[in-house]
Amino acid sequence: MPTDEIPSWLVSAMVGLAGGDVDAWLDAFAEDAVHEFPFAAPGAVRRLEGKEAMRAHLAQVAGGIRFGSLHDVRVHGSGDDLVIEAEGHHEDAATGTPFGLRYVWIITSRERRITLLRDYMGPREPLGEES
Repeated sequence: MPTDEIPSWLVSAMVGLAGGDVDAWLDAFAEDAVHEFPFAAPGAVRRLEGKEAMRAHLAQVAGGIRFGSLHDVRVHGSGDDLVIEAEGHHEDAATGTPFGLRYVWIITSRERRITLLRDYMGPREPLGEES
């Protein structure tokens, strides 16, 4: 049954990322973690191996996006295997224009550290004033 309860260790990481703290986000990952983007566009990054590759990728992405909050969160599973559905409310870093991204994350973890994150991310969608 879905809930809106994200594990506290993951909440801390997401709050850190929304505040621009890349280290707080990466603290949620094991050193040898893998972050995959199975629906990435042709030519885009599809797989990052290790925290340093993730750090380098986030440095590139930071010029285009200011991460914000997650809404309509649904969590399936518990323990070391989670599926999280959510809508992110973010901003374009250059223009400040708000946009939404829908996510499905399939997370495998070990000792409260992500070992595999499969990130199924939808396209950017404009957010209206009511969002």
